[in-house]
Amino acid sequence: MLVVRGAVKDYDWGITDGLAPWAGEHAGGTQAELWFGVHPGGPSPLVDDDGDETGEVLADRFDIAAIPLLVKLLAAARPLSVQVHPDLSVAAAGWLAQQTPGAPRVLSDPFEKTEMLVALEPFEAFAGWRDRAQVMSMLAEIPDTQEAVRLLAADDLGGAIRALLAIGTFERISLLAAAARAAGLLPDEVAAYRTVTDFYPDDPGALVTVLLDYVSLGAGEAIYVPAGVPHSYIRGIGLEVMTSSDNVIRLGLTHKPVFAEQAIAALRPDLDPQLVRSVHGDILWPVNSPFVVRMLTEGEERIPSGAYRILLLITGTARVVSDVAEITLRLGTAAVLAADDPDAYVEADGLVAIIQSTER
Repeated sequence: MLVVRGAVKDYDWGITDGLAPWAGEHAGGTQAELWFGVHPGGPSPLVDDDGDETGEVLADRFDIAAIPLLVKLLAAARPLSVQVHPDLSVAAAGWLAQQTPGAPRVLSDPFEKTEMLVALEPFEAFAGWRDRAQVMSMLAEIPDTQEAVRLLAADDLGGAIRALLAIGTFERISLLAAAARAAGLLPDEVAAYRTVTDFYPDDPGALVTVLLDYVSLGAGEAIYVPAGVPHSYIRGIGLEVMTSSDNVIRLGLTHKPVFAEQAIAALRPDLDPQLVRSVHGDILWPVNSPFVVRMLTEGEERIPSGAYRILLLITGTARVVSDVAEITLRLGTAAVLAADDPDAYVEADGLVAIIQSTER
């Protein structure tokens, strides 16, 4: 059993000092994500019993086969990119293709990225496909969208995305909130579209959000996003659990490169996000998920061996005990147990995220 601290990411969409309770620092700048895992984009530092970094990272001890999940704390002040994560077949083929000299670098690794976000406070997102009648009602309020409407009627989602990207100008993007209101969307949804236009008034991808469903999560609720499902997190603080990949193929709402054709090719229109509104026994277990999550608020829980496990302290205090070690977690630190580590027990007086791989 090892103890790690999160690796800080200061992306510009983050909240100023938004992760300070867990990062342990108030730098006065944006804090967007804390990574807990072995991904080379941000391997977690190991810490000792006093919470001091040892100079090693988790990737020095284990590879991705032993640590198959990446856990993050995320703080979003404004919308993240409209994006699609590839499934394993798309990721493996895309990674191989971009090894050719001169090929564009689209992917960060050859792995699938499937994820779930658990809201730690109210959280908003666009995820999955909006009801088709609502989409048509919104597009009716935006000039020159007839081609997108025609392609949607033919069930050509990729073609509709291309058509919207082709006409995504300030004049049309500025109408998003009014179009949402005219289509009878609720005030929170109208406000979400206003947020998009405020931050991305000239980004063609802003029009793609018309196609996406709006999701509002209360603290403790979650959304599971399989690979291939388009989404954009809007704002809030949450816990992200995902397979150990940083593959993001963007369609818009970003200053980073957009790869529309690759994103469209990665879409899985047959899949939908899963919402977890009520949690039985604090357990979040999406169907066919590569992981299971429990948000333990108090008491003791046995964490059996046989699969990768990570226990992240969110609030309060927690102690983790096994036959080989006993540790007290601090805010923003996590206990990491490989599959062959023995059973462990966690005693919580606060909130502890317990994440276990379902792949043995």
